[in-house]
Amino acid sequence: MEKFAVELLVSNHYGVLNRITGLYARRGYNIDSLHVNETENPEYSRMLIVSKGDEYIQTQIVRQLSKLYDVKDVALMARVNP
Repeated sequence: MEKFAVELLVSNHYGVLNRITGLYARRGYNIDSLHVNETENPEYSRMLIVSKGDEYIQTQIVRQLSKLYDVKDVALMARVNP
């Protein structure tokens, strides 16, 4: 299993972080690192989530995250150095 990062652009509402981390928990995926900050536009926040998984897990996470209403954009980033 390799480390990978998912970058998200999400609505800046309360409860969004809980819904995203809940998706990971329900699927049994671990979050190794989580970073959230507000963008230039205060309506949106940018999230960077680092996890471990094979190619199947990576594509499943991207597909499932993109279905969430508050998620505006999802990008799978290349392998993350340990």
